[in-house]
Amino acid sequence: MTEKPNIAAPFIVAVVASILVYFGVVVLGKATMVIIGGSLAIAYVVWLLTSWRRPLDPKLVTLPYLILIAAELVHMAEEQLTNFPGSLATIFTIPSSFNLVAHAIILMGCVNAVALLALVAIRSSHQLPREIGAFVMWFYVIGPGMVNFVAHVTFPFIVHHWYFSGLVTVALPTIAGIVTMVQMLKSDAHGRATLRSAKVNADVAV
Repeated sequence: MTEKPNIAAPFIVAVVASILVYFGVVVLGKATMVIIGGSLAIAYVVWLLTSWRRPLDPKLVTLPYLILIAAELVHMAEEQLTNFPGSLATIFTIPSSFNLVAHAIILMGCVNAVALLALVAIRSSHQLPREIGAFVMWFYVIGPGMVNFVAHVTFPFIVHHWYFSGLVTVALPTIAGIVTMVQMLKSDAHGRATLRSAKVNADVAV
């Protein structure tokens, strides 16, 4: 018998995400949180349509997702070395609290730590952690993996210069993100097939 989606998960994710966006605006600035908040919103919708309803298969998603995290860390190392907060401050008004220390602790450290914990969560024997872990993975794929690329290729046009902090390595997490997304969608397709098969078997049994 397949599990029904836990109705508490969307509420918990929405509340926590809203709180994080609020404090993110205060610490990192509105411009930064447009990227992060937008990614959260897109991930929320995709997650509700896929992995909230059908669990991710760790065998399909673990390897590409780990490669995505590694690629994002390389990209963020370039941002750290070339002062991404300082570059962002040349085109947007950002709080003084968004500096290299905040970039290292919040974005490089905390975000990637949560991204790794999502892999543990999707292997949990409990439904709620599995569902929330799947949301975190969708956010990571869509945000650092894809939306971040759009932002980085746009910034040089705004500053009228060929280079903007992070531009050289931004394609790495994007490529890894696309591969991971394909595997996550493949996992969902398998989940759909399993549900259809279970329904057919139940109908036959009746």
